[in-house]
Amino acid sequence: MNVAAGWTRRTLLLVGCLVALSPLFAWAAGVVGYAEPMGNLAARFGAEAHVYRTVPGLFPDYRVAGVGPYAGTFVSGVAGVAVTFAAAFGVGQLLAAESA
Repeated sequence: MNVAAGWTRRTLLLVGCLVALSPLFAWAAGVVGYAEPMGNLAARFGAEAHVYRTVPGLFPDYRVAGVGPYAGTFVSGVAGVAVTFAAAFGVGQLLAAESA
C-alpha cells in the first residue's frame, strides 16, 4: 500500500468519526453552557449592537432550518468538511500541476 494512501485513509476516517460525533459535541456544549469566545468578547465590549451582516451565513449557529439542533450540527459539519476538502484538493491539484 502506498504510504500516502494509508495516511489519507486514516485521516478521512478520523475526520468522519469527528463529524459523526458532532451532535454529541453540540449536546455537551449546551450542557456546560459553552459560548463562542469571540461572541463573549463582542458582548463584553458592546460590539453586538454594531453588527452589520451583508450576507447571512449558510448555517448560522451551526443550524439548519427545519431540522433539529443536533441533526443540523451534523449537516453543517458534513458541509463544512466537504467544502474544506474540496478547496484543499483543488489547491493540491494546482500545486501538483505547477510542479509537473
